[in-house]
Amino acid sequence: MEYVFGPVPSRRLGRSLGIDPIPSKTCNFQCIYCQLGRTNHFTNTRQSFYSYQEILNEVKQVLNNQGKEIDFITFVGSGEPTLYKDLGLTIQGVKNLTDIPICVITNGALLYEQEVREEIMDADIILPTLDAGDSNSFIRINRPHPSIKYDAMIKGFLDFRSNFGGKFWIEVMLMKNINDSREELKKIKIILDQIQPDRIDINFPIRPPAEKWVEIPNKEVFVRLDEIFGIYSEIVHFPKLKSFKIYSNNFEKELTSIIGRHPMRQSSIIKTFQSEVFTEDKIIEELKILESQNIIEELIYGSEKFWTLKR
Repeated sequence: MEYVFGPVPSRRLGRSLGIDPIPSKTCNFQCIYCQLGRTNHFTNTRQSFYSYQEILNEVKQVLNNQGKEIDFITFVGSGEPTLYKDLGLTIQGVKNLTDIPICVITNGALLYEQEVREEIMDADIILPTLDAGDSNSFIRINRPHPSIKYDAMIKGFLDFRSNFGGKFWIEVMLMKNINDSREELKKIKIILDQIQPDRIDINFPIRPPAEKWVEIPNKEVFVRLDEIFGIYSEIVHFPKLKSFKIYSNNFEKELTSIIGRHPMRQSSIIKTFQSEVFTEDKIIEELKILESQNIIEELIYGSEKFWTLKR
C-alpha cells in the first residue's frame, strides 16, 4: 500500500492504522530531533499531493480485513500532514467508512490558518507539538519555514482549542541542554497554561535524531518537571508492546512501510513480526539481507540498535 500502513503499535494510541498523505520528508519544520532525518522538501504551501479517493480506497481495504484490530486511525505523515490540501475531505471520508476514532498528529504550525482548523475539527484527537516557550527557542529547535511566526502559531493553538470538541493533547520534546533547563521549562509551562490541553506528553528523543548532537536529558530533568509541572505533567515512556499482526506476510513491504516513517528498534521489530514460522533468527537474517541490498541501514542510538530506510 502506498498511503496506509499498519496497524502498528503506537505508544499513545494502541493499535494505530496510519495514513500518510505527504511525500517523504515534506515539512514546514526542520526539527533538530526529527526521527526521519533532515527535511528534503521544505515548504509551507499546502498541496493536493495525492488523490484522497485513492487514500480512502486503501483505508477501506484494510478495514475490510482488519477493522476489529484497529484502535485508532492516525494521520501521521512522513512530513507534516496539514500540508495536504485535501486533509479535510479525507477525514470526512474516513468518518463515513468507520466509527474508529481519528487522531491527527501535527506540528501545529498551520493552526493559525482558519481553513486548516476547520478541516481537522471533526477529528477525535489533535496532537500538536510544543517544544519552545519563546520565539528564539522555537527557531533553534524547530527551524521553521520563514513564513511561520511563533506568536501566530500559539494564537492558532488557542483559537483551535477554544472551539474544538475533541481531545487536545500536546507533546513536548525535551533535549539535553537545549530546552530542559528550569528557565526553558517555565516558559513552556506558561504557554501550556494558556492553552489548557487535555493532556501533556513529555517526551524524549528515543529514536535517532536528525542532528547527532541532540541527546536525551539526564534523569535530573524529572526533578525539574515535578517542580514546575507537578501533577499537570504526564511522562510518557516507551511501553511494552502487545502482539500486533501485520497486514500481509510480505516482511520487506511491511517493515519498510513502518521504518519509512520512523526508525524502529530491532527488539520491537522482532516483537511485531515474530511468529512460530517467522522466528527471531529468521527476522534478523532478513534484516541483514535488506541491509546488504542497501534498502535499510542499522543505527546505534544510545545502547540500542535501530533500523531505518537507507538515507
